[in-house]
Amino acid sequence: MKKLILGLSSLGRWEFWRRVPLKLRVKYLAPKRPRRFPTKIQIEATSRCNLRCPSCSHSREEGKGQHLGPEEFRNILDRLPRRPKRVVLSGIGEPLLNPDFFSLVDALAERGIQCEFYSNGTLLAPPARQAILSRTNIDVVNISCDGAQAGTFESCRVGADFERWKQSVAAFLTEAKERRSRGLNVGVSIVVNKRNLGEIGDIVRLGAKLGFDAVYVLDPIPVDGVAESLCPSAAEMSAVRQGVTALAKSLGLKISCSFRRASTLPRLLPRCTQPWEYVFIRATGDVAPCCALFGSDKGAVVGNLFRQPFDDVWHGDPFREFRRASAAGTNPLCRLCPYY
Repeated sequence: MKKLILGLSSLGRWEFWRRVPLKLRVKYLAPKRPRRFPTKIQIEATSRCNLRCPSCSHSREEGKGQHLGPEEFRNILDRLPRRPKRVVLSGIGEPLLNPDFFSLVDALAERGIQCEFYSNGTLLAPPARQAILSRTNIDVVNISCDGAQAGTFESCRVGADFERWKQSVAAFLTEAKERRSRGLNVGVSIVVNKRNLGEIGDIVRLGAKLGFDAVYVLDPIPVDGVAESLCPSAAEMSAVRQGVTALAKSLGLKISCSFRRASTLPRLLPRCTQPWEYVFIRATGDVAPCCALFGSDKGAVVGNLFRQPFDDVWHGDPFREFRRASAAGTNPLCRLCPYY
């Protein structure tokens, strides 16, 4: 086994795991202690949102959710055994709703940590734009857009006003080019669904016209029945990928597509390494092993950082069992994910 691991270690990550037989891979990936600290940290600034998007289970959840306070946030950062290079400061809610959001960004800056966040773009008023652009540790902002026409956009992002959204986003992008021509990447994120399937190309063109740097295209995570009903077929998603990739490149946009696989992988091929390199920490302190499961009624919680040391969560039995089942291909929660 040692010779096999050493022989394959020079390959790219996915090619490496593709060639490792399942029995050896499970043994390597599911020891009593994982081999490294997570390379990806996502912390939820708030679980509240001002929209009710049908592809998101938050639309069906009761209760207001909660904001993450500055002291709670520093408590989480202090519990991490190492300083991460970057934190994604987003979750199921709209981060700019949190009145302390920029205090959280500043807490990252104090520790030399870069910040990335996702927004629906509806709250990019002048004070928010000024606050974002004045903080150089914010280097990636991704803004959602699920329609090129008002009717489609507002049916996918329920509660948003398309014309107002365009005005705010256009102003932000113009100011970003003027003040942060380097060091800030702003991408448009498109969730492909049955409502906007015929407008994906137009959304990409709108993104280029507004001045985005990149476009990220993905399909809905079927976290519940409503979200699942909006998922296009694998053939439809494949057609979108082919068309949108060439279009984005022709418009000078970087393009990234995260789509489901066209067919189920054979048992001996790898599925996902995320449980070994990522943690998602909710505003409640709950820790999830995967970004595709949070917000669903089937979501996994493997510990809580307000009540446990990080090592007890990262090396704990719930997380270890999740990794073992994921590596073996027997994790029922992972089967919800279109990328598994």
